[in-house]
Amino acid sequence: MRKITDDEIAFFDENGFVIVKGVLHAEELANFQRESQRLIDEIQAGGDADKWCSRGPEGIPYYLTYLHANPNDFSLRLLAHPFIGDLLTRMVGADFIPCYEALVFKLPGNGSSVPWHRDDNSVTGDERVFNIDIYPDYSTIANSCVWAVPGSHKWEHDRAMEWVKRGQADFDLPGAVPAELEPGDALLHHVKVLHGSAINHSGELRRVVYFDNRSLSWNDKYRWFSPQVLAERCLMYQYALSLRKANPYSLDDETYDYALPEGMPTYQEGMSLDLFCQRKPYHA
Repeated sequence: MRKITDDEIAFFDENGFVIVKGVLHAEELANFQRESQRLIDEIQAGGDADKWCSRGPEGIPYYLTYLHANPNDFSLRLLAHPFIGDLLTRMVGADFIPCYEALVFKLPGNGSSVPWHRDDNSVTGDERVFNIDIYPDYSTIANSCVWAVPGSHKWEHDRAMEWVKRGQADFDLPGAVPAELEPGDALLHHVKVLHGSAINHSGELRRVVYFDNRSLSWNDKYRWFSPQVLAERCLMYQYALSLRKANPYSLDDETYDYALPEGMPTYQEGMSLDLFCQRKPYHA
């Protein structure tokens, strides 16, 4: 199965994002498309998933939070893809913990914009704190793909916020580049790289699943989340791995073996898990 290359990692370090081609095989891609469409239909019908779906600046639904807690047959197995475990081990470290997930979508005809922003300004060091974005659809300039400013993850806070304000007045920031992807591709973007997207006026649906990832050592430094959250998220990741191993896609040719970080609990089959696993702050 596809692995990120050293050259792709180097490109990410320099630019704050990288496109990785051909991550998903056809069977998993089809299930991703089918199940995510079902969730979007549920949101538009005002069903249970709509309770966890945020609206964008135009009041249009676009962001389904805590994806794993919204019943589906793809997101946990997607998290367990060997591509993800391999790159997190190499780019974050052996104590990585997947910490959050969301389904983000732009409806055809009038899909929500996402103004220029950084995901997280708390990171002051050179840690590779990033999201893994898996795409089941074409993402193009025509259907309002993400744009990013290369190298902006290295900028000082004040300069980045000045450009965010500038992008509010005029979306076309100097030097910004489009991240155009095909179904089954992945985009890695640093939480400090400037990125955003305009309204989708095309007739095409555009979807992406975001996985946010941290590490135990980074959490000790920045104190983002309660230690209990990291323990629960570690259990969830182990559950996802066991789920994919027990229910593989026919084209799967390997699994990822997670080396449990020191001090983290071990998942036992049949254990009751909270798939919502809210990200409570460190002091909670």
